[in-house]
Amino acid sequence: MIRKAALLTLLTALLAVPAGMAGTAVAAPPPGRVAAAAPADPLFVSEITPEVVRVATDPITVAGTVTGTAGSFVRVAVRYSRDRPLTSRAEMAAYLSEQGYATTNWSTRVQATLLDQSGKLPFRFTVTPAELGMPRPGVYPFEIEVTDAATGQRLGIERTFLTYAPKGEQIPKVKLAVALPIVDRPHRADDATFMDDDLSASLTSGRLASLLQTAQDTGDGVTWFVDPALLDDVRVLSSGPRSVRGTRENADPAAGQWLNGLRSALTDKTVVATPYADPDMAALVHHGLDKQAAASIQRGAALATELLGREIHGTTAWPAGGKIDRDAVDELAMSGVTSVLLSGDALPPRAANQDATQTGQVVPPPAQTTPDAAARLDTIADNPLTALLADPTLSAVLGGNVSGPGAAMLARQRFLAETAMIAFEQPAQQNGQFGQTGQNGQTSQTGQGTTAKTASRTVIAVPQSHLWTPDPAFVSGLLQAAAGAPWLRMTSLDSVKPGRAGVPRADLTYSERDRQTELSRSYLATVRKLERKADAVATVTEEHTDVFHTAILRLASASWRGDGKRALSFAGQVQKAIDARIDDVSVLDTPRAVAGSNGQVPVSVANNLDGNIQIKIRVTSASKSRLSIDAPGGVYLTPTTTILSGRSQLVNVPVIVRNEGGDASISVQLLTDGDEKYGSAVRVVVRATGYTGIALVIVGAAVVIMLAAVVMRVLRRRSRKAFPFGPDDEEGPPGDRQGAVPAERTQSP
Repeated sequence: MIRKAALLTLLTALLAVPAGMAGTAVAAPPPGRVAAAAPADPLFVSEITPEVVRVATDPITVAGTVTGTAGSFVRVAVRYSRDRPLTSRAEMAAYLSEQGYATTNWSTRVQATLLDQSGKLPFRFTVTPAELGMPRPGVYPFEIEVTDAATGQRLGIERTFLTYAPKGEQIPKVKLAVALPIVDRPHRADDATFMDDDLSASLTSGRLASLLQTAQDTGDGVTWFVDPALLDDVRVLSSGPRSVRGTRENADPAAGQWLNGLRSALTDKTVVATPYADPDMAALVHHGLDKQAAASIQRGAALATELLGREIHGTTAWPAGGKIDRDAVDELAMSGVTSVLLSGDALPPRAANQDATQTGQVVPPPAQTTPDAAARLDTIADNPLTALLADPTLSAVLGGNVSGPGAAMLARQRFLAETAMIAFEQPAQQNGQFGQTGQNGQTSQTGQGTTAKTASRTVIAVPQSHLWTPDPAFVSGLLQAAAGAPWLRMTSLDSVKPGRAGVPRADLTYSERDRQTELSRSYLATVRKLERKADAVATVTEEHTDVFHTAILRLASASWRGDGKRALSFAGQVQKAIDARIDDVSVLDTPRAVAGSNGQVPVSVANNLDGNIQIKIRVTSASKSRLSIDAPGGVYLTPTTTILSGRSQLVNVPVIVRNEGGDASISVQLLTDGDEKYGSAVRVVVRATGYTGIALVIVGAAVVIMLAAVVMRVLRRRSRKAFPFGPDDEEGPPGDRQGAVPAERTQSP
C-alpha cells in the first residue's frame, strides 16, 4: 500500500507538468519570484559537461544531488532559452540577479522523484544542443531548479550559462592576462624581532602554502606579483635563531623549503616585484611621505632580484584596492614605474556621445561592448603610464569563494561565459547577428549584418584582494579551461599595450570613500616621526648604515588598512628598537663643578655602538641667570667629531658664572652631521660657586700679614744694631744675664 501511495503521488506530480514536458523539451513560462529558499540549500550541481559545447550532436550532461526530508517528493527542472543567446554582459548580470530576461520561449525538462531513506536524490539530465534548439553560437541562460512536488514551492535554484561555440565557426580572439599576488602582511617589526609566529603556520598548511601550490600548478601564462618583504621574512625565519616577542626560537626548516619551492615554481615565469612590503602608495603620497614611496619601489626590485636569483623588475605597480589618484600616479611615474594595474572602474570609459550631448548634437547610444584593458595615462613625468585595467566581473569570479558544493564548477562556467560574450560582442552586430572574424581581420557578413573591421582586445583578471586565499585546484582548473577555450589566448601582463584606436575614458575615479580606507593621518604621523629618528640613527654612522630602513617601510604596508591596533603594536616595537640604539650613544650626566666667574665644564659622550660615529655636540645654558656659555650667541657647537666604537669623547665647554653662582644646568644636544637632533637633550648639573674670588681675597690678606711680619722683623734687627748692650737686649754679652753680679767700677787714684 505504501509503494502504491508513493507511486500515486509521483504520477500526480508528473501530471502537474504540461503534456510532453517530462523527459522532453517543451515550452514553459519563465519562473516567477517565489519564496526564498531555505537557509540550507538542498541543491548541489556537481556536473555540467562539456563546459564549452562544440558539436551540435554531442550530449550535454547535467548532474547533481538534492537533499531534504526522507520520503518527500521533489521536482527537479532544467530550464533554458530556445530562441536566442544572450546579447550582452549586462543582460547576463540581469539574468543572474533575477532582474528579468527578455524572452518567453523557455523550455524545461523535469524529473520528479521520491527522496530515498537518506533524504537524497541524485539526478542526471542528458540533452544535445540540437535538442535544446540552440540556433547559433553564443551564451545561453541555463538554470536548475528544485521545487516541492506537492506545493510547488521553490527549494533551491542555480543559474548558470551554456556556451555554444561550434567547430568551424570563426570566433573573434580575445587575449586574456591573469595576474596573481604572492603577498602577506609583515611579521617583523624591526629586523630582529618577529611580532608573532603566524608565518610558520601559514607556510606549512595555511594561505602561503596554498599560494605555493597554486604557483606550482599553473602554467606560464600567469603574471606573478611577489612582495620581497614576504620573501625577506621567510629567509630570516629559515636562516637562524630569531626573536619572537623577546623569546629566542630556532630556525624553521619548513621556511627554507617553501622559499626554495617558490623559486623553482616561478622559474621562467613572468614575475613582477611589488614595492617593498606592498605599501599604501596613495596614503604615503597624500601625507607627504613621497620619499618613502620611492624608496619602497627601489628596494622591492633590488631585493626580489637578490632572493629569486634572477633579474626582477618593479616597473608595474598594483595599488591596494586597484584605485589611485593623480598625485600618486605622478609619484609612481617619477619613481620609474611604467604601468599601473587598476580595477576597470578606476578609469571608466567615457560615453561616445558625451561630448556631442554637451553641444546639443543627437547621436545614437554607444554599443555595449567591453573596452580594451589598456589605456594611456598622462603624468607630469616625461613619459605617460600604461593603465592596465582589470575586468571587475572576471576578477570577482577568479578571486571569489568557491568553498561551497559545486561552487568551483559554476564559477568556471561563469568565467568562460563572460569571456565568450566579450568575444561575441563585436561592434559589427546587426539585427541581433554577430559578425565573425575572417582571416584578414575583417568581419564576414552574417545573416543581414554588414561587414566591419574588428579590433583585437585584451581582458585582465586579478583577485580583488592582495591577501587572497586561493583554492589551487580551482585556479589551475579555471586557467586550464581558459587556455582551451577557442576564443581565448593567454598572454603575459607585460605584453598588454594600448591600441592605436584607444577607448575614450574619463579621469581617474578616487572617491572620498577610497580616501577613508587609506592608512590614517595620525598613524602616518607616527611613521613620519619614526622615519626622522631612523634617519638620524643612520646619519651618525661613518658609512651611513640605515639599520631601520626596511622596518619603516614595513610600517607603511597596505595590509594595515583596517588593522590599526596591530599596526600600532608594530610601530611601538620599532620605536623601542630605535630608542635603544640611540641610547647607545650617551652623554654622561654626572654633576660638574666650576669655580670662579669663568672656567670650563667637561662634557663626555660615550659610543657603545658596534661602529664608529660622527657627531656634533651642542651645549647651551639652561640657567642663564646663573651660568652662560662663553661662545657666540651663547651656544657652544663642536665641529663633526669622530668617536670610536666603545670609546668616549671629552670636550671642555667655556662658561661664565653670573651673580653669586649656585647650582645651574647646561643642556647637551647631540646632532648629526646635517644638524638633525640625535636623541633628546641631556641636562648636566653644574655647581657654580664663585669660590675663586674669595680665595684671592684670603690669599691676598695672608700675603699682607706675612709681609707685615717680615717688615717688623727687619725693623727689630735694625734697632738691636743701634743699642747693642741695652737692658732690653736679649742678645747681650754672656755675662750680662739675670742674676749676674755686676763688676765693681775701678776707682781712680
